[in-house]
Amino acid sequence: MPVTNDKYDQLKIDKLKHFLQEMAGKGQPRPFEIFVDNLKVVTKTEDPKEFDTYEYYMNEDTEKIRILIYNSAATPRNDQYCFYVQQNKPEKTLNGLGDLDGIIQEKLNARDKEYELNRLKEELAETKQQLEESEEYAEGLERQLEAAKSNKYKLGKLDLVELGGAVLEKLAVKNAGALEKIGLAGLVTPGNANEATTIEETNASFQKKTDGTSDLKPEHLEYIPVLQQLDAVFERPQLEMVMKIIGRFSEEPAHLQTVAELLNIQTT
Repeated sequence: MPVTNDKYDQLKIDKLKHFLQEMAGKGQPRPFEIFVDNLKVVTKTEDPKEFDTYEYYMNEDTEKIRILIYNSAATPRNDQYCFYVQQNKPEKTLNGLGDLDGIIQEKLNARDKEYELNRLKEELAETKQQLEESEEYAEGLERQLEAAKSNKYKLGKLDLVELGGAVLEKLAVKNAGALEKIGLAGLVTPGNANEATTIEETNASFQKKTDGTSDLKPEHLEYIPVLQQLDAVFERPQLEMVMKIIGRFSEEPAHLQTVAELLNIQTT
């Protein structure tokens, strides 16, 4: 039966307790018992929860603590650990506590270290969780960015390039110059260009330009009244600016909300 004699050390005692807890957790509990001086304060048991019971029996007169850890419940063989609180018993101080204050402080320090260790473990787990959430968020942003790039020339369900090739061609009758300035003159067919020249010379109404709209897709027809309204309200330089603004919004739709707030436009 090995016997270890040592000066009272709370950290070493806590390590013995931790050993008993681990063995119990593995399904291999080790019986133990504890003496304070010559009094058996913890009878032979395999329950680590009983370990700290000895503290109740400690006082300023305590000289040693003896911990016996058995190899198994079926054998008397054990390892014995003796911790001497005071080897040469000193005279009591005026407050009658002797070295007990130091022991209490040592135990408190050990508890503080254990608490700090648990807190650091919790912070590490929380940080790991936040990192995983940040990675998922970054992946989501990356997917949104790719989607935004693929829809760069779309306004809702409307493809601006396709609409420019179909509907804006009809506006070329009165706005060929404006389309040419913004680089859309190539969308106007020679036939339509001639028609534009003829109508400008004769000051014909916009109704003469509606011929040939049958080649537009059905989903484009609903936008023609809107474009006609724009054409009726804005002068050519203004219409050119409107087209550029719409084009910019199609590239950076996030600015729509900012402009709406500046113009006091209520959105739902």
